Amino acid sequence: MEGVGAATPAAIAERAGAGKMSLYRHFSGKDELVAEALAERDPAYRVLLLGGPTHLPARDRLLAMFDHAAGVADRLGSSFIGCPYVSARLDMPDDDHPAAAVVVAHKDGMHRELAALLTEIGVSDSEQRAQVVLMLLDGAVVHAVIRGTGDPLREARAALAKSFANVFGI
Repeated sequence: MEGVGAATPAAIAERAGAGKMSLYRHFSGKDELVAEALAERDPAYRVLLLGGPTHLPARDRLLAMFDHAAGVADRLGSSFIGCPYVSARLDMPDDDHPAAAVVVAHKDGMHRELAALLTEIGVSDSEQRAQVVLMLLDGAVVHAVIRGTGDPLREARAALAKSFANVFGI
């Protein structure tokens, strides 16, 4: 796993089951293709992270986000790359890269949905608290990548669950 930056157009075309020239008919280059792929995946990825079992209360769905990510990290071990949006941004740090705006839009969407869950739970100042939860998730994911295990995500989940009473006041 060398990341998006190391992928060649030929390898992308082969993995997609398409000819290299067909990619260039639809995209100006690899950068545009990466940005489009991330943008297209965003809604389904957020549902995967935040949807949880919809019959569960919002608090449990929020905690389930950490459970799901921990399970993926455990299953993939040292192959776990974490958040594909963060990984893509790290591979392509140029602010002018077409994927940069897509990554920001994804994180903004996550923030909005986390704020909505926190509002549903009854957390005051849900906009600010959503940012804290998102940073907790992203930080735990990075540590799960480093460790090759879901343990950091379980630890972050426990800290969040404890903070519902201590910090969030519910």
